[in-house]
Amino acid sequence: MAVGLPYHKARPLAVVYRGASPLFDRLAAEVAAARLPLFPYPVEAEDPFKALPCLAPLDFAGMVLEEALPPPEGVRLEAEAGQAGRVDLLVPGPLGPTGQYTEGLALERWLATSFPGARALWLGPLRPPLAPFLRALGRVSVAAPSFAEGEGFLARLPERARGHVAVRAQELGALALEADLVIFAGGRLPLEILQPFHALLALAPVERGVRERVLEVHGLETLLDFRAKAALEALGYAT
Repeated sequence: MAVGLPYHKARPLAVVYRGASPLFDRLAAEVAAARLPLFPYPVEAEDPFKALPCLAPLDFAGMVLEEALPPPEGVRLEAEAGQAGRVDLLVPGPLGPTGQYTEGLALERWLATSFPGARALWLGPLRPPLAPFLRALGRVSVAAPSFAEGEGFLARLPERARGHVAVRAQELGALALEADLVIFAGGRLPLEILQPFHALLALAPVERGVRERVLEVHGLETLLDFRAKAALEALGYAT
């Protein structure tokens, strides 16, 4: 008699999104490749936390949020989620749901793997929840609308990694010359400051012609791979 792999009932894993869910495809691919006992499916919802009481009774493995949100009351937070004040994965448990922040964890792991100790320049909207996860970098400088906002962002980093704040074009150009990595979070990307030695991490879409101006471009899809693995790891499945 042939002996196959042990059977495990596939548990549902909700992937909640608003508008689109590029993360769902990554998760589904990881689950299929590793033959995990999970059944991911996309759910479009404006208020995902309304479904929290249903996770445990319906035997859900968890709920992934495409977009991280402030945690609701009654959710226990893992360290990363507590630092960020955001959750993008909720895992049911006997004491209630636990919140994780896989976007931050994915960013930290990618930077530690690809650019440990690099000098970075953050461009675009400030995203304070992500700031603590830049700690693998050697130094982080930031372009900000005001000095106070920039300093507030950098204050979430270890002191050794806090760089400078640029509020004027001349300051931004000088900081760009010192950077190895440019992290673009959206808005207008000032092409004139990009250098041939820069690596660019694009957390938002960039216009045509950017790739010709820098050494290399890493898009959001790079982080999605790391985020999918971090989510599955938090669910107890290392891939």
